[in-house]
Amino acid sequence: MNSKFLKKAKYQRKIDEKTSQCLTCERRCKIENSKTGFCQTRINKDGEIFTIVYSLIPAISFNPIEKKPLYHFYPGSIALTVGTYGCNFACFWCQNHHLSKTNASRAIQFASSDEFLPPKKLIEIALKRKCDGISISFNEPTLMFEYSLEVFKLAKQNGLYNTYVTNGYMTEEVLKDLVDAGLDAMNIDIKGDSNMVQKYCGTDVEKVWRNAKLAKELGVHIEFTTLLIQELNSQDEIIKKISERIFNELGELTPYHISRFFPHYKSSDYGLSEPTPIELLYNAHKIAKDVGLKYVYLGNLSSTDYDNTNCPKCSNLVIKRKILGIQETFLDSNGNCKFCGFPICLV
Repeated sequence: MNSKFLKKAKYQRKIDEKTSQCLTCERRCKIENSKTGFCQTRINKDGEIFTIVYSLIPAISFNPIEKKPLYHFYPGSIALTVGTYGCNFACFWCQNHHLSKTNASRAIQFASSDEFLPPKKLIEIALKRKCDGISISFNEPTLMFEYSLEVFKLAKQNGLYNTYVTNGYMTEEVLKDLVDAGLDAMNIDIKGDSNMVQKYCGTDVEKVWRNAKLAKELGVHIEFTTLLIQELNSQDEIIKKISERIFNELGELTPYHISRFFPHYKSSDYGLSEPTPIELLYNAHKIAKDVGLKYVYLGNLSSTDYDNTNCPKCSNLVIKRKILGIQETFLDSNGNCKFCGFPICLV
């Protein structure tokens, strides 16, 4: 195994001579010597757990922040976006399965020198390309925790923001460390209700809600996304429950993105070979708005009618979006509505 991609995991616990426990995410995998955990990016080497994807960056792009999606965080800015292999969820519909479902230990054997991107080099690229910030995405960014800590600190030193596009399943200690290092914003994927998430992702959605609330308390900007999948999470009661929790636990001004599902990975094995009917997205939008959420958006549509932002106070259009970007804004230099002064975005 290539040693340059190895780094000792910050959070772990030795159970016995053969087994150690990873404390990076809430799976809390107990890993025997020479074995990897569920995500396949953490290995037990002689009683100590190491990440095997440190600075391993097979995916890199330069994206508008709106692609995350983050609609109320530095609108129109560009984030250097990176990701690696592996995931701690079991979703069968993953659109980035070529990364998330790839065995990291095997991928390392064929990794090119271009895929080794230490934190300092990453920041150099971001500055050279005049990016405004960093986003760790594509696969689950929690698996790049140790890398993120170093990247975030360097980014802050150079005036860049830091974001995660995440399933929100990190342990509380990991989340607090990320915030201390400079995490500014997260888009958190709420995949469904507790039954759906346990059945198809193999995880406890209550841990995700806990982290969302904790992150907001720590000053992180939060937006949510639900990929709407017919019959799995498109029922009225599920959308209403998610919307009510956002409203009650994080506030009516928390943006909620509802995205259209398209078949990927093993979707056909589960009888899902067609995109989610658009009518279901319109219905979900109405439910979320009726609950009282002020910013509800629909994604993965050809139309941008449901991408725009209106001021909750005066109802004027304040951000007109195009596909994955900004067409026109009516905000002042502080991100407030030009018409009435109501705060809309972080800028």
